[in-house]
Amino acid sequence: MSLCAVALLWATYIRIGITVRIDSLSTFLFFATLFQYTLHRFVAFRKRKDSDNEVIIWTSKNQFLLFMLAIISGGMAANVAFHLQRETLFALIPLGLLSVFYELPVFRFQGKSIRLRDVWFFKIVLITLVWTSTTVLLPFLQYDINVFSTSFIILFFQKACLIMMVALAFDVRDMEYDRKDEVITIPVRYGLIRVRKLMIVLMVMCILMGLLHALFIAPFSMAAVLMSQAAPALAYFVITVSYRYPIDLVYVILVDGILCFEFLLYYFFKLFF
Repeated sequence: MSLCAVALLWATYIRIGITVRIDSLSTFLFFATLFQYTLHRFVAFRKRKDSDNEVIIWTSKNQFLLFMLAIISGGMAANVAFHLQRETLFALIPLGLLSVFYELPVFRFQGKSIRLRDVWFFKIVLITLVWTSTTVLLPFLQYDINVFSTSFIILFFQKACLIMMVALAFDVRDMEYDRKDEVITIPVRYGLIRVRKLMIVLMVMCILMGLLHALFIAPFSMAAVLMSQAAPALAYFVITVSYRYPIDLVYVILVDGILCFEFLLYYFFKLFF
């Protein structure tokens, strides 16, 4: 997931004319994402120790490795944070708190400990908001680009549509666990048929907004134009294929990989245009 986060960030760099490179923001995002998802594995393991889930079993066998990974990644993220712009750090504070409270049961309701992800549809809203903000808002702040511009608004909503598609795919995979945990998600509440229709709407919106930005706002690039159309369409295709194979490894490779599509497709099309 860390590589996916950086790929999403670099895709934004391409769209707004920033040179793709390993800078302080991409380094921070890599280690912060690694820390967050390592923490997620620990919490999931404690909650479902007796599960036969492949990821839970692997976590139980590699707890020390994950513990060291959490310490190293957390320390590196904290160190690199000192090299970020002040505005970027201010934006990171609420995003970081939302990410932590997403998984940790720090709130109590009717005598029961709950996480932010347990609150109605907040799970998908939180994922979409945090991932979109970290990969679109933060680069605009870090490089002092106007966040009230048309470019920012279009890119923010285009990226939000793409990330929501991926989040919905994982909600479909986790339907059984969410029902047991009494977490109300869109697939649990409305079913798979309506979820697929929603994904089609998100795909079309993603294509239209990406095409609008590539043709009329950003400096013209045929690779960017093709990327804006191919990435969402390919994402929808991969998600529909993944439905047939609800296996963790398939989701980790294919569905997580969707987040890298924009960045990889741009350089693929760049070879020909």
